[in-house]
Amino acid sequence: MTLLSALGVFNYGLVLIYGLILSVAIAGGCRTARQKRIFIALAPLFLLIQTPCWLILGVATVKQLYPLIVHLPLTLALICVLKERVGEAIVCTCTAYLCCQLPRWVNIAVTALSGSALAGEICYTLSIVPFLFVLLRCFTGAAHDAMSDSLLLFGSLPVAYYLFDYATTIYSDALHAGIYALDEFLPTVLIVFYVAFMTAYHVQSRARMQSEMQNAVLQSALRQSQTEMDALRRAETQTAVYQHDMRHHLNMIDSLLTADKPQQAAEYIHRVRSDIEAVTPRRFCANDTVNLLCSSFVGRAERKGVRLTVEAKLPDTLSLPDNELCSVLSNGLENALHAVEKLDEPNRQISLYCGLRRSRLLISVSNPCERSFELHGGLPAAQREGHGFGCRSIQAIAHKHGGLCEFRAENGTFTMRFMVPLKAQKDGKATPHN
Repeated sequence: MTLLSALGVFNYGLVLIYGLILSVAIAGGCRTARQKRIFIALAPLFLLIQTPCWLILGVATVKQLYPLIVHLPLTLALICVLKERVGEAIVCTCTAYLCCQLPRWVNIAVTALSGSALAGEICYTLSIVPFLFVLLRCFTGAAHDAMSDSLLLFGSLPVAYYLFDYATTIYSDALHAGIYALDEFLPTVLIVFYVAFMTAYHVQSRARMQSEMQNAVLQSALRQSQTEMDALRRAETQTAVYQHDMRHHLNMIDSLLTADKPQQAAEYIHRVRSDIEAVTPRRFCANDTVNLLCSSFVGRAERKGVRLTVEAKLPDTLSLPDNELCSVLSNGLENALHAVEKLDEPNRQISLYCGLRRSRLLISVSNPCERSFELHGGLPAAQREGHGFGCRSIQAIAHKHGGLCEFRAENGTFTMRFMVPLKAQKDGKATPHN
């Protein structure tokens, strides 16, 4: 085997790993250690299959068999391991193949300009890693998000190019009517345009999402202010009533004591104390913001026939801004109320947990759900126009502070989990990482 042939075989193995990494990244990446182990094992497995094919059948035949020995198994792995839908898995594989053409054209261009196939193969080898780094950093995330928005719009070109390239270059020479490098130039321009367009779309989409998140946070802050004002008005009214009633209570107690009826006075005091406790605002933890919001939502839940269970263990001072804390709680509970208010009465229940775990703020909201939810970009798909901003707002706040936000629908229960790390400041307060 010549140096050129050996380098060509090496490049085929290298581009295999290149395409495998890209396809998984476009699909959203591996989320568990098991998934990582499976895909790490696929690369040497594919190489073991290809090596005897190269030696026995030749490179040209291996190119023609590539869809069967690599692309189809990879697509099935994306479906079975990463739980991608069939269409999404196909698009991920085809998009990775599209990106593989970038170093391929470097080989073609250098070979045409220098007249040396060896120089082309060397440049091919040297270009793969830089291309992979740039695509992972700037493109794969954009492709994943864009395809989550519209698979048909953004996935059509990679699939069309895949079919076109195999039909015109692998299974026939229909495209190669002239100079090889010039024939390949137009597809390369198309690839560069596609990558640039997807990246620009992603930037614009992120900016739009950020604007929507800010609006959602503002609306949450306004709702919080309104809730606080309503609570203050109720407290003011209750205070006036207490003042009026207290005079009568004191007069009654004074009359009983004057009449030498201490037992009746003690019983009367006990009844008054029970009445006061019945109307005293509920306290769930030491944090006033959490108490206010939970009291408000517990009252709303009771009026809708929903049982809201609250377990809150938070200190009185928490440096996560009140408007962001309010946004997470109000959006999470608002979504839960909307989800359960139409369920049968036994299923109208919501569980809320707020607490600190190993210097992390954890908020969890769980409620029964009748059906599973589709997740787009880790977020539940909006069921109605104009909805879904609440979940985006929660996710954006978590990412802002280097935390996590997870939405799951399993075994008839929908759960929102929000967690952000906290760090100690000089004043001793816990504050979120920025």
